[in-house]
Amino acid sequence: MKALLQDIAHLWQTKWSFRLALLYLAGLGITIALLPFIPLPFTPDQLDLENVFLAPFNNKYHVLGTDQLGRDVLVNTLYGARNGLLLALPVMAIASLVGVSVGVLAGYFGNNKQYLKRGSLLVLLCCLSLLLYYNIIVPLQLFSNGLPSKLSYTSMLVGVGLSGIAWFGIKPVITRFSFCSRQVAFPLDSLTLRTIELISSLPRLLILISVAAFMPPSVMLLSVIFICTYWTGTARLARAEMLRIAQLPFIEAATTVGMTHRQIIFKEAVPNLLSPVVVAFVFGVGSLLAIESTLSFLGIGLPADLPSWGRTIAGIRSNLGAWWLVAFPGGFLALTVLALQVCSYHLVHITQGRARQ
Repeated sequence: MKALLQDIAHLWQTKWSFRLALLYLAGLGITIALLPFIPLPFTPDQLDLENVFLAPFNNKYHVLGTDQLGRDVLVNTLYGARNGLLLALPVMAIASLVGVSVGVLAGYFGNNKQYLKRGSLLVLLCCLSLLLYYNIIVPLQLFSNGLPSKLSYTSMLVGVGLSGIAWFGIKPVITRFSFCSRQVAFPLDSLTLRTIELISSLPRLLILISVAAFMPPSVMLLSVIFICTYWTGTARLARAEMLRIAQLPFIEAATTVGMTHRQIIFKEAVPNLLSPVVVAFVFGVGSLLAIESTLSFLGIGLPADLPSWGRTIAGIRSNLGAWWLVAFPGGFLALTVLALQVCSYHLVHITQGRARQ
């Protein structure tokens, strides 16, 4: 983490493009944080049917114009930025956490370092099946039937509860039998790679369109799909970095002095792979903003009552002459993604240079 902060400070002093991109992102973040306190003349869903498709800079109230229902473009652009980032940042944070956890464990333990009792392996498979059914399949069915979200949360709690009972209650009993007490090597690395390959082979946009065909738009549903499809990139990166770090002398020295696997992973390995993970996180946020806007443009992204850059841009289909519906939200989207890409590019460049040294 200290090296990452030093890299950012060095880039701030030497790269004007990085400094400009960071200033833009900081300004956007501050504006979004203060948005509820800014005295805007309109709300995102407020209609002004007397001023539909109003061109920008022709009205002191609608500075950037209006859409087909008279909604203010400036207000919807600002709130669209807020909703996009409030979706992208937590989703990418959770996906990165899952990816780093899986990738580090797979790279460190490989296929021969982690041993499990047969009974533990059997109970683990049962727990995963319970979580898959109660935490994913049942909530999706409830959402598709328009049932209250409380039922979905109840189903998730049931899944977690049953898994906990199986792991902490049934596993100790099963592992007492001689057959179930024998230890077998758990091929964690191979299982992780096969899972990553399987998920990566599925087109993300096609999955979202398929799900949207029989389920209403939902922030939770969108977040779950994004998390389930975005963790693989971070996991692949973390695994590769862990394989590299595991060959370094200080890992061997840590093993020699008697440090446990947990101490080696958290104290020695993870701090040395944070820089590439942060770069992947920044890339992922830009990708999520772009795909969320694409889905909202197609009408299958965020719910209709939430402003989105993509939904504002989609208004041009009602009037091809309303160029401002594309120029302003599209411009903010392009600038935000470009700023994130610039930051990522410079961080990748300086990280690779330090690795070569």
